Amino acid sequence: MSRALQKANEQYHAGQYKKAVDSLVEVSFAGDDGDAEARAVLALATLLRDATEGRVRADCEEQIARAERLLTQAEQMSAKQRVDRREAELRGDHVALARWAREAGLTWLRITSAEDLVDAPMRTAMASEGTSASDPEPCALDAVEAEGWRLEHVTCLFRPTRIETSPLRGADLFLGGDVVDGEERYLYYFRRVDGASG
Repeated sequence: MSRALQKANEQYHAGQYKKAVDSLVEVSFAGDDGDAEARAVLALATLLRDATEGRVRADCEEQIARAERLLTQAEQMSAKQRVDRREAELRGDHVALARWAREAGLTWLRITSAEDLVDAPMRTAMASEGTSASDPEPCALDAVEAEGWRLEHVTCLFRPTRIETSPLRGADLFLGGDVVDGEERYLYYFRRVDGASG
């Protein structure tokens, strides 16, 4: 607990509400325990708001709003980290993603791939010159459908990563600059087979 927060608590218990609110303004929520301090400020500012009126009450409302903003930002950051962590776990394992999405109760699933998932096994079979010595590589789309999904739509996106430059630099793309390099992304949209909607 920061010194300013400790002081505000002491002033509140001593009945010095205006001074307690002024001390809350000094709490910066810095450091590793910023979330805990924001919760403590929220609790104390709520008590002070209920015990005051007029300008002091309005100042309490400002402190409550400040603490709630910090807590909301912290929760959004935590949620983003959870999403990033889950995406890292499931990236590249389409079957695991399909299984997770079904268990989560989702009715639509999007798989993004840098390669064409239909073309990949076909190219592998061509590279082996059609010999039956090796089993054909299973199609990832079939594996996803085996998890209870049905392929509904496929699209391919191309994003330029480099364009031919000229003295005009950034105007190239607008004035007809030529795309020299780019990356493709294949998007596969699946719907749950059991007909659930949502």
